[in-house]
Amino acid sequence: MQIIIFLIEVVLIFFLMDMDKIASFENKETAENTNYTSCYQFDESGNTILVLDSLPKEQKVMVWQSSSIKDEMMLEFPNIFKMSQVIKQRVEDNGTFKQNLIEYMEYIQGKYLAGKITQEEFRNSLNYPNPSLPKY
Repeated sequence: MQIIIFLIEVVLIFFLMDMDKIASFENKETAENTNYTSCYQFDESGNTILVLDSLPKEQKVMVWQSSSIKDEMMLEFPNIFKMSQVIKQRVEDNGTFKQNLIEYMEYIQGKYLAGKITQEEFRNSLNYPNPSLPKY
């Protein structure tokens, strides 16, 4: 009986260790898959944070476009509130980029709700923001 309990404990320990390795590998792999690895940090919970503080506006747009954070945000589509929360919690910006991005999303949502664009156009506008539109 003691041997069975011991074997279960060993299996459980190896399973937990593998899960921890997989989780840390996935977080690191996501950040390393871009050309902008210096723009990523990890918070104490292991979440990827996109740091745009020292970049010029044009480069912030390029980094955002290739960001895994943007992809995670799009998983919440079409819930603008949840999408905005992802940006507020996972993007650090000492300029106006973050706020302008959220305002741009709200502008595009307004166009969608008014029936001026389709849901697919709404999604594409969020995936590929247009810097010439208001608040971006």
